[in-house]
Formats: sequence, C-alpha cells, structure tokens
Amino acid sequence: MAGRKDVEFPTADGLKLRGWLYSAGEKRPCIILTQGLSGKKEHFLDVFAERFQAAGYAALAYDNRNWGASDGSPRNESDPLLQTRDYSAAFDYAASLPDVDPTKIVFWGSSLAGGNAICAAAVDKRVKAVISQVPFTSGEFVSMAIGPLAGHILADHPQAVNGGSPTMWPVIPESADELQNGTSKAILNTPDVIPFLEALDHKGATTEKSVTLQSLFYMMSHEPKAFIHRISPTPLLMVVGENDLCVPTNLQLAMYQLAAEPKQVHVVRGTGHFGVYYGDKFEENIKVQVDFLNRML
Repeated sequence: MAGRKDVEFPTADGLKLRGWLYSAGEKRPCIILTQGLSGKKEHFLDVFAERFQAAGYAALAYDNRNWGASDGSPRNESDPLLQTRDYSAAFDYAASLPDVDPTKIVFWGSSLAGGNAICAAAVDKRVKAVISQVPFTSGEFVSMAIGPLAGHILADHPQAVNGGSPTMWPVIPESADELQNGTSKAILNTPDVIPFLEALDHKGATTEKSVTLQSLFYMMSHEPKAFIHRISPTPLLMVVGENDLCVPTNLQLAMYQLAAEPKQVHVVRGTGHFGVYYGDKFEENIKVQVDFLNRML
C-alpha cells in the first residue's frame, strides 16, 4: 500500500515487534498505535493511521507481543505490564527515524491498550500527548466479572508459567446465535461485538477466537486508574462510548475524573465499546482526535 511500509523494532527483552509505518514527510509528529485484547493492527488501526497520515502526522501501528506478526510466546497471551513497557520501545524506534520529530510523539491505545497507554504515559514523560480510546480501567472489574472462573485461572497458573501448554479461553462468540441464547463463554460478549466482527470480516481482517486463560490473571492486577493522575502535565484525550458494556461507561468516566489537567473527554453518543472503530461514529471520533492533535502538537 502506498504510504505504508513494513517495519520491526526490538523490545527491551529481545523480541521483535512488527507493524506498519505511515510516513508524512520528514520530522513529523508521530502517533504510536496498538490494539486491545486479541486485537491486531489490521483491526482498524490502519484506518486510524491513514487518517492521521492524511492530516500530516506520521503513524506507527504495531502488533502487541504474542499477537499477529510480532514475536512472543505463548501465542495469544496478553500481559498488560509487558505491553505497557513496549510502548517505550516503540517510542525509541520512532524517535530514531528521519520521518519523526522525536519531541512530538503520541501514545494511542484502544480498549486494553487504552489502559496500557495511560500507564505508559504516566511513566514515560518523553511523550507529547496520549489518546486513550474506550480504555480498560481496572483489574478490580475483571476480578468481579469472571466470578467462578477465578479459581480455574489460579489453578492453571503453575502449569502455564512452567512450560506447560496454556489453557485457552474463547475471546469472541462463535456466532450471534451463541451470544443471543446465552451460551457464549467469550470474554468479549456484548451485543455490539457482532457488528464489529462483521465489519472486520468485510475488510478482510482475520480474528483470533481465543486467548490464554493467564491473560485474565495478568489483567486482574492491571490498574490504569491508579496511574492516570500521573500523566499530567502531558495532555490526555479520552474517547468513551456512551453505552459501553464491555468496559462500563461509568467506570471510564470515573477514571477520567482522577486525571489532572490538561485533559479532555469526548463521549460518542449512541454507541458502545466497538462502534467507535467504523462507520459514522468513527468519523465523529477521528475528527475529535485530529482536532486534539492539531491543538496539542
């Protein structure tokens, strides 16, 4: 694709993360983007990156460790702590490029990565701004939501961390029928996930159906709301779906209240967790994000 090239860069522990670089010329501000639980760069990160590029911003969209084209094992495992640290590796790589102004780099994350971006920006003060979209807020919510599964996760932990085959768990429903009849055990099982999956299928993006059970173990101790006040004075934009059931809207807005200035929140009306990625709600969302970047960079 014109205007995009394949890239890779190392993490602090020696993995290679792979993604796409969208150049907007020499020494341009750069947006670093990555996806949430089970997400890959093909899951609309390309669409966001193209629009940032058209607005004059470079963009680096990459797959998290253990997912997509990036290295790492166990496959399909998300450890938010390690993913958070990888933002700084992405920063180091982007800052080394002639396409990028190293003083104007932005962390962007969605869903689980929205929480990761908050934690990363709280620590890495080189970053110029942060955009957190429908963000994960707290492992406390995960702990309450999984109920009896918690015991199974803890029982599986010794085998999983000592070289055994990881136990996998469904992350998306097998079908709309499974979701509607209440038999789905998927982690992402809110009604708006079905049109989102259909939109991904329409654009030819493949999806992963499962994650390691230990991903939930790691998520239970992930606390972006405990870090968000530390982002200041770095500017923060949070984008929230009005009817989010995956990460309840009220929890996202409560976390936003803990952030210090400068900060901005935009609530996308009439949509949930997944509607912000495509269609009319995406158009509203991307306009707000580009306007924020234009003011802050």
